[in-house]
Amino acid sequence: MLLHAALIAVFGVLLPWWKGSEFLDPVLSSAYVCLGVLFAAPAAAQAFSGGGPQNDGSQTTRPQTMKDAILRIARAVGYGEVLALTFLVAGVLTVNLTYGGSLRLPQLDILAETALLGLAASAAMAIAAAWMSLRFSAAVARRGMRFCFLAMLIAYYYWSFRLPDVALTGTAICVLIAMGLLYFVWREVVPR
Repeated sequence: MLLHAALIAVFGVLLPWWKGSEFLDPVLSSAYVCLGVLFAAPAAAQAFSGGGPQNDGSQTTRPQTMKDAILRIARAVGYGEVLALTFLVAGVLTVNLTYGGSLRLPQLDILAETALLGLAASAAMAIAAAWMSLRFSAAVARRGMRFCFLAMLIAYYYWSFRLPDVALTGTAICVLIAMGLLYFVWREVVPR
């Protein structure tokens, strides 16, 4: 809980306060709605870690059905997306409370398109982490996700200005990747 409060303080208050009205720029607000991917994939790796202890003291087991696997993935994606939305809402509130005047919002049409990208990317990464956890281990999944996150950070650094423009294309690609990865999860869950 303390970690979540610190993350909200940094991403929801300090960074928006420092950026000011620049926080509402389409590129930065688009990046914010895509932050869920950073939290969904590790949460999925933990949910599929097979036998590892959970925060509540219980033990995780491998999913026995695809329904159970999909529910675990959905919880991980939901967790990531709720955090991303919390950061964005806190950031918009911080900018509006700090700089007063009329209500300022990010461009909602661009935000909606990139929110779809964030959701699809979170699902694809969570499914990838789930498969790697089932096939190899949660540690391998976390290492693989770190590599993907580094690649995404480099891509954001060099091509962030294109994020709002490629959101729908990126969403379609992420949905296709997620559907393909679900097949691999199914092969791990369903006995042959």
